Amino acid sequence: MTRNTRKRVDDWFEREREQERKSTILLIGDKYDNSELAEELKKKLIQADLRLKPSEYVGICLFLFGALLFVGHFLFQLIFIVNVTVAYFVVWLGSKMFLRSRQNRRTESFNKQLPEICRMMSNTVKAGLTIPQGIEMVAQEMKEPAGPEFQAMSQQLKLGDDFDEVMNRFRDRIASKELNIFVSTVLIQRRVGGNLAEVLSLMADTLEERARVNKEVDTVTAEARFVAFILPIMPLVMALMMNLFIEGFLNPLFSTWGLVLLSIFLAMQFLAFIIIRQITKIRV
Repeated sequence: MTRNTRKRVDDWFEREREQERKSTILLIGDKYDNSELAEELKKKLIQADLRLKPSEYVGICLFLFGALLFVGHFLFQLIFIVNVTVAYFVVWLGSKMFLRSRQNRRTESFNKQLPEICRMMSNTVKAGLTIPQGIEMVAQEMKEPAGPEFQAMSQQLKLGDDFDEVMNRFRDRIASKELNIFVSTVLIQRRVGGNLAEVLSLMADTLEERARVNKEVDTVTAEARFVAFILPIMPLVMALMMNLFIEGFLNPLFSTWGLVLLSIFLAMQFLAFIIIRQITKIRV
């Protein structure tokens, strides 16, 4: 092998190694994504239909935390302990509310489609088709979010995956009590037998009636649920605004008696939030 040929071969292998290299941050992110710590967050991201890795989502939260620290220090002139506490609370609560909102929106969209799915599955069973064929038909006819989910199930079944495992993975991807009932019904009827078509048809009627009642309950309790979130936020916003105009306004809160009063205030705010949420949480 000539010197030029050897050099070209070495350069080629070097480029391959450079392409395989990753930065330290990416390596840490990959390790976190594959760890048990990220499993719960990964499940929440899937349920919220966010196409992000757990490490990417945590990175966004850390960036927002740093941005809030910057704003709190230079704009509101908060002392370090207050600044860190407020920034952490805002990011933690905001992240939780954001994921919950995305999950609820996706679950609500799916629940609206579920009665029609039950009727389509019932009709396919009445026509003499199998359950996997019914799943494939739903995948072709339904729009998002149900269509892609049933398409994924259909592909997994065609590849030979176990039916029970496919249905259980489907149940884990969408946080819905109605879907849990649907999956349990299909699995039980498939094991023990029975008139699955009639059961699914009855389930469709029940789900529609339940959706109507839930809508009425949400309309009646909307104002109280709004107050439950506004109640703890307003005093914090007012305190930050006062500290912006009056330098050192919040400093007395971090004396001995100030911390006692602050703890009592936060405990009462949390208790009021829990009480209002429990009053407005009506199960149908």
